[in-house]
Amino acid sequence: MKKLAITLTAALLFFSYSTFAMDPENISLKVKAAFEKDFNNAKNVNWKKTDEFYFASFKLNDVDIDAAYNENGELIAASKSIAISALPMQVSLALTEKYKNYALPENVIEFTHGGETNYYITVSNEKRILKLKCNTSGNISVEKKIKK
Repeated sequence: MKKLAITLTAALLFFSYSTFAMDPENISLKVKAAFEKDFNNAKNVNWKKTDEFYFASFKLNDVDIDAAYNENGELIAASKSIAISALPMQVSLALTEKYKNYALPENVIEFTHGGETNYYITVSNEKRILKLKCNTSGNISVEKKIKK
């Protein structure tokens, strides 16, 4: 349960509007060193800070990535947009089988936290929009349902 709470907190913080832009010179040395080790070839890095976390948005190999670090320089979570065709086979098969009457998007969000990767996918049909969370094994849960 604690792991779920941490994951949800990290996800919410990624999309938080209470962050503020930072001058790269004001980033904690621990965070800066950890980031440079984790993402050595990162380009166009922009930093934001909340009370507890540092957020970096950057490009790595022409891919936009977001990463969250705590004050100790520990990578909490990272996310990026990927093509739906890049999903693991188990996830693709589960989506095709369970949501065959829904339109699938071109891109999904890959979110990694605590060594686990999940995929956030929004599918829709003429009646509703579903926000799904999928793990690498193909297990899918509905995070949110919206009626059209």
